[in-house]
Amino acid sequence: QVTSRPTPDIQGALWDFAQGYAHLKLGHLDFASLYLGRVKKAADSSKAMFRVHTAKDLLCIVAGILEGEIQRAAGNLDAAIASFQQAARTQEALVYDEPEQLPFSAFHWLGAALVEAKRFAEAEQAYRTELKDHPHNGWSLLGLKLAIEGMGKESSEVSADLVSSWSRSDTWIQSSRF
Repeated sequence: QVTSRPTPDIQGALWDFAQGYAHLKLGHLDFASLYLGRVKKAADSSKAMFRVHTAKDLLCIVAGILEGEIQRAAGNLDAAIASFQQAARTQEALVYDEPEQLPFSAFHWLGAALVEAKRFAEAEQAYRTELKDHPHNGWSLLGLKLAIEGMGKESSEVSADLVSSWSRSDTWIQSSRF
């Protein structure tokens, strides 16, 4: 069921992203695509700012993540990777600002898709790029470990950092994306 947005512009578009992602996880690709359209429309038309960032940039990141996940769910991994790459490039170009503009990184989706495509060296680079900005990030470390293992190698340093990063968690993740 499609519902209307509670607030205008960026906040509403982020709500649309969340709704689209939730529908995607429930297997409702048609509804996820409908919400993706709303996010893209808001990105194209919004003049809003979030501190020093344009709504267009932030919404392009979440649109790229949602679009990539829709493409991945539809079986088009190459198109998904291209969408994630664009989202990651946009996110990487953002001016440093705290608190973070988004509580997640497009590099997590990009790296996971590259691992899935067995493009392990590219996945390693994506995760290492993210770890430069967020050292000891458990999501990135898991992806990096999977990428390194995919190349038939191992890194005791990465493994130890991953264990340390998740040592207080009661849930171990299986992928770098949620």
